[in-house]
Amino acid sequence: MQVTVTGRNIEVTPALKDYVIDKLQRAQKHFDHEIHCKAMLSVAKNPSIAKSQTAEVTVQLNGQTIRGAESTENMYASIDFVADKIERQLRKYKTRYSTKGHQKSKDRHLRVVTEEELENEPAGEGEEQDFSIEIVGPKIVRSNQIKLETMMPDEACKHIDLLEHEFFMFINAETGKVSTLYHRRDGNFGLIEPHY
Repeated sequence: MQVTVTGRNIEVTPALKDYVIDKLQRAQKHFDHEIHCKAMLSVAKNPSIAKSQTAEVTVQLNGQTIRGAESTENMYASIDFVADKIERQLRKYKTRYSTKGHQKSKDRHLRVVTEEELENEPAGEGEEQDFSIEIVGPKIVRSNQIKLETMMPDEACKHIDLLEHEFFMFINAETGKVSTLYHRRDGNFGLIEPHY
């Protein structure tokens, strides 16, 4: 596993870096190929924030991004929690999206078996039957079309609060691009804009 550890408002000591790498190595056991991770350790300078020690980990895997972040009063505890979270997410990713040992669904054909065929089938004692279970991942269960309005980002902040949504899409009047505003865990907003 390739791990890059950086710090914001904290000195990343060799001991701290080794601790991060050791904790994240557990996630590698689920995969045959090398995984690339970026870990960002940060300390909030604001004394009013109780859980000021944050560990964020981003994993690039087959074109997918898996991310986890945890904040506590202790950096080592934050690292432990985020490492556990990343390991769970990677295990879930492998279970849901790995095609190893399974046929792709477009190649799979089903045949209807009648009761008569089942009754006439030999008992087959001692034979091993191959049963394959396919775990199906999440599906799109709802689709929605919206009319995008042109506005400034600060105006979009007001809309997202009024609508009580987790995110809000709009056309940024400053850039002319479709933008997405979202709530961050720290209570602030994040703004996502596409790069063409």
